[in-house]
Amino acid sequence: MENGLNSDDVFNQSERMTKASSHLTQEQLSTLPHILTNLSNWIVFKDPPAHTRLRRLISKSFTPRSIAAFEPKIEKIVSDLLDAAMSKEVFNLVDDFSFQLPAIVICELLGIPLEKQWDLKRWSDGVAGFTASARITTEQAQHAEEVAREAEEYLMDLFAELRANPNEGLLSKILNAPKDESGDGLTDKEIVGLTIQLFFAGFETTEGLIGNMVLAMVDNPEQQALLRSNYELIPAAVEETLRFDSSIQKQSRVASVDLEILGQSVKKGDYVHFMIGAANRDPRKFTNPDAFDISRSDAANVSFGHGIHFCIGAPLARLEAKIALRQLMERLPSFVLHEPKPTFPELLAVRKPLHLWLSSRRI
Repeated sequence: MENGLNSDDVFNQSERMTKASSHLTQEQLSTLPHILTNLSNWIVFKDPPAHTRLRRLISKSFTPRSIAAFEPKIEKIVSDLLDAAMSKEVFNLVDDFSFQLPAIVICELLGIPLEKQWDLKRWSDGVAGFTASARITTEQAQHAEEVAREAEEYLMDLFAELRANPNEGLLSKILNAPKDESGDGLTDKEIVGLTIQLFFAGFETTEGLIGNMVLAMVDNPEQQALLRSNYELIPAAVEETLRFDSSIQKQSRVASVDLEILGQSVKKGDYVHFMIGAANRDPRKFTNPDAFDISRSDAANVSFGHGIHFCIGAPLARLEAKIALRQLMERLPSFVLHEPKPTFPELLAVRKPLHLWLSSRRI
């Protein structure tokens, strides 16, 4: 798995959406100008040197020092969200907490007004239906086009405002940065694509990680008890959740050459799925792989990818999850689920509870 994700000379990213939407007619594709242009500007769908150029631009906002500076702010966001959630007898962990936490952090990071977080979720969910499906339907494509157009219109207005009145957010810094020595700056269309990718990546990974983590604790009470007896295991619990039930279940590539993988012939241009969830439970690497065990010593995983496309926001997602889990356990002596039972999106690439009702009672 790691070799495949790291083999950029054998697999490419830039043809992924072309392959995923190849069953749509040219007439259908002609009705999707906003979503197709938007996705073409995502870092994850770029190969070097374009990938290198875009990743370098945002990497300074995700250095260890930058992430550490965010920690007190994340602690406060988590505390405030739990204050509001636990004012109810029963609360929805997803809507009241696990979505809002990364949404607020992303808004703060980018310099976007916090009141836009629910629009950001709607746009991100619409794009997810297009990018994370095994086979894109006409309805998913049209919905993605609608939200991509709406997001682009909002962001273009925001860009004009940030050029006139800069703030400390990442978008303002990108928009007002001097061009490099070659005179090569980003176009507004590229910045729109970059921004929507950051929405999607920030929400899907962290929202799913927190929800999956709480579910794993509910389903494995002995592990929950172990963690409550020793909070120093919280980082290990986060890593084990990433391994056991990753919110991102697959990454895809397009073969650049003819090759053979474990006896299977792959032709140039074939669409290849790397199943993250399966790799994270490989019995050749993990002892008792189908068990959720926060004390295991072999929890290293590929949930954030590998190689040049390794998720740049992974340290931030891990930090958010660790703070969230600790405060949830401090506030709730036991995780008590309420009806309705959690459901999951019908997407090949994304696994996260769509709702998760918890009791706020101290029992």
